Amino acid sequence: MPHDAADFAAWVYRDFGHDFRQYRLGTLGRRLRHLCAGLHLDGLAALRDWLSSDPRRIDYVVDQICVPVSQLFREPGTLGELRRLVFPALSSFPAITVWHAGCAAGQEAYSMAILLDEAGLLPRSRIFASDISAGALAQAARGLVPAAQLGAAAPRYRASGGTGDLARHFTAQGDQMRLSRRLMSHISFVRHNLATDAVFCEANLILCCNVLIYFERPLQCRALELFSDSLVRGGHLCLGQRETPIGAGGRFAPMPGSRWIYRPTAQPRPPLVLPFLPPDERIP
Repeated sequence: MPHDAADFAAWVYRDFGHDFRQYRLGTLGRRLRHLCAGLHLDGLAALRDWLSSDPRRIDYVVDQICVPVSQLFREPGTLGELRRLVFPALSSFPAITVWHAGCAAGQEAYSMAILLDEAGLLPRSRIFASDISAGALAQAARGLVPAAQLGAAAPRYRASGGTGDLARHFTAQGDQMRLSRRLMSHISFVRHNLATDAVFCEANLILCCNVLIYFERPLQCRALELFSDSLVRGGHLCLGQRETPIGAGGRFAPMPGSRWIYRPTAQPRPPLVLPFLPPDERIP
C-alpha cells in the first residue's frame, strides 16, 4: 500500500496540484484505505477512476486525507506557556498578527481568540487560521462547537490560564454553541498549503501544532522555512508537544523556560504595522 499511496499522491499532484507527496506514507496509506472503504471502492485504482469521472470530487478527497482534528484548548500546558511567556511580549506591539497553520475545524483558533480577549489583546489582534481543506475551513468559519464539547473543554480552559466562565464567550444555538461575533470578527480563515504555497502574512506568533508529525523531513523543513520567513522581529513559533524544529538549519532556538515555544535565531525584519481589516474586507 505505501508504494500505491505514493503513486496516487504523485498523480493527484500532477493532475490537481494538491501536494501530498511528502506526507508520511503510513499515514497517507491508512487515510486512503479508509476513504476507499467509505466509498465502497476496491482500492486506489478504483478511487482514481471515481475521481477522474468528476474532478470536482477532489475537494472531498483532500478533506478526507486531511481528517481535521480540532479541540478547544488542546494541549493546555502549551497555551499556558504562551499566556505567561509570549503574551507580555505581544503587548508591546501596536498591532498583533497570529497565524494558526493547519487550523482544521478552527477550535484552536477560537481558543486563541478567547485567551487574547481575556488578556486585553484581542482589539489589536487578527488571527489568520489556515488549512489545506476547504471543508474544514467552511466548518471553522461557522464558529460552532457542540455543547457537550464545551463542557468537556472547561478544565482545559482553566489549565490554560483562562479566567471566568468559558460559556460566556458563546451563545446557545440548538445543541451547538456559537463563538461570539465579536471574537469571530478577529479571525480570518484562509486556504493555504504548506507544501506548495508561499508566505502570505507577517506574524508575531505562529502556531503549528500536530501538523509537522504527518510530514516527511523535507516537507517539515519547508514549513519551518516558511515560518521563519513569516515571523517579524520579536516573533515566536509554537509547535505541538510531539514536534521540534529539527532540520530547520538552526533557524529556531527554544525560548528559555518553555518546552514548546521557539524564537528565530536570526533577526527578522521589523513588523509591518497594518490596519485591522473589518469583517467585510477580510480574506475569505
